[in-house]
Amino acid sequence: MRPHIEFIHVDDVPWQPWPFGSTGACTRTLSCDPDTGATTLLVSLPAGWAAPEGFFTADVEFYIMQGELVSNGYRLARHTYGFLPAGVVYGRLQASSPVTLLWFTHGESRFAISATDAPGARRRGLIHAMDSSAAPWSNTITPGFPPGAMRKSLRIDPDTGAGTWLLGVLPQWREPRVEIHPVAEEAFIISGEMVTDRGVMVAGCYFWRPPHIPHGPFATETGVLILFRTDGHLHTFYRWPDQPSGSSSGSPGY
Repeated sequence: MRPHIEFIHVDDVPWQPWPFGSTGACTRTLSCDPDTGATTLLVSLPAGWAAPEGFFTADVEFYIMQGELVSNGYRLARHTYGFLPAGVVYGRLQASSPVTLLWFTHGESRFAISATDAPGARRRGLIHAMDSSAAPWSNTITPGFPPGAMRKSLRIDPDTGAGTWLLGVLPQWREPRVEIHPVAEEAFIISGEMVTDRGVMVAGCYFWRPPHIPHGPFATETGVLILFRTDGHLHTFYRWPDQPSGSSSGSPGY
């Protein structure tokens, strides 16, 4: 399991060379599972960077923070999300401008140059390029979640229930309760800020939280856009800050 990280800012993490593609790419490792090799990275690509056609040996997700990639005629601009199943060939990539993106691997991931999928690869799970900025907002799924927040579901794993989604929150929003989840949760602040029981998270802040860790209350004066991921079905158990730790009520989570 990854260590509990709550929270860091990307500027606290040193850059290291990223071996994928042409030279000049670098990465900050935000978290890593020493057992499975799963990682969450912030990646920086220079204009002109390129990578050949091929596939990864583990599932990969990405989210473009700034800049633009081009692949097989697709424009992967800011707020583009993608999911690359293990063994599924993805077209040649090229950075038409400097690019910053979040990169999530579901295990130790190696790259193989190939024009054909690996045997047994799940091509129908491929999300080549989803423009999340054009996707509609929907209500949060937690009964009793405070008004003023909405979500965009990017992907739900059909087998495990693991999810990736965006949460958008209006200014002056408040959640006075403490939350507990039975699954691991990670999040990256894309814009805005959120006041938490651990401090003020601003754009570029990140956490990875193991299951069953109490967190909250929360508030934002400015509003906030957050990318969330979980490793299973999200359920939220609530208690008030002055309640005993064993006393809580639960519901499906945001």
